[in-house]
Amino acid sequence: MQRTQIYFEQTTLQELKTIASDANISVSEFIRRVVKKEIKNQNKENLNHFLETMKPLESFVDVDATEYVQGLRGKSRIIGG
Repeated sequence: MQRTQIYFEQTTLQELKTIASDANISVSEFIRRVVKKEIKNQNKENLNHFLETMKPLESFVDVDATEYVQGLRGKSRIIGG
């Protein structure tokens, strides 16, 4: 872990202290958890956006994805016969 310094307005800091105290954790731990959660949500939103806007290649428009993958797995020397 690396130490860093953050400046908060007094009211915000007091709210952080109250929330952290209610959760029985330090303010630093609370901030770490909130930041991790936000990063995870951001990554999930980026992935969801990517998947929503992704369009299949023209040559795969009429291909059933599940059958295609199962066919590939069936040919794999590592997974199947």
